[in-house]
Amino acid sequence: MKKTIIYILFVVLTLNLSCKTDKKTDLKTLDAQKTSELITQILNDERDGYLSSSCMTENPRAVSSPMISNFDEYVKKLLNIKDSLHYKTQSRLSKKFKITADLAPEKNILTKKQFDEFERKSEKGGFSFWDWLDANCENGYCSISKPIFNETFNLAYVRIGTVCGRLCGGGEERIYEFIDGKWIEKESLGSWVS
Repeated sequence: MKKTIIYILFVVLTLNLSCKTDKKTDLKTLDAQKTSELITQILNDERDGYLSSSCMTENPRAVSSPMISNFDEYVKKLLNIKDSLHYKTQSRLSKKFKITADLAPEKNILTKKQFDEFERKSEKGGFSFWDWLDANCENGYCSISKPIFNETFNLAYVRIGTVCGRLCGGGEERIYEFIDGKWIEKESLGSWVS
């Protein structure tokens, strides 16, 4: 009898843990799918806008965070996120996110390693990042943040931007909504220009 009870508890525990793992995997898969879908659409929609340059950074460099005291609460309110664990996961995924050639096939991806090298060369002298940028990237470089999604993945917060020279650039923070199979820009929250 004791062996049967222990066996039943073991089976229940195993099934419970496997369901949680599957749910977590499904959410990561859904997040990756929605991220790819939205970024692809924004790149297509912004061909003549903020993302028109031929180069894109793998990490968001040409984007600006809004000057607010609590960014996390700001985004949670914008997207009506009630589940703090969901937001923490979205925030963590956002910080780890990198643009790849798969997401932006028509762009030359500038890596963090390249920017570190540019900085090192500049410090030694004889290297001008702006000259390199003019020679290698048509219209400077652009960036896009990983979208932060609400719990139902039908609202997203994203920042986009471009740097086109020493004192040339701009960007926006936006809310997108998934309606009838397409992401629609619902609201432009703020922009910056240099």
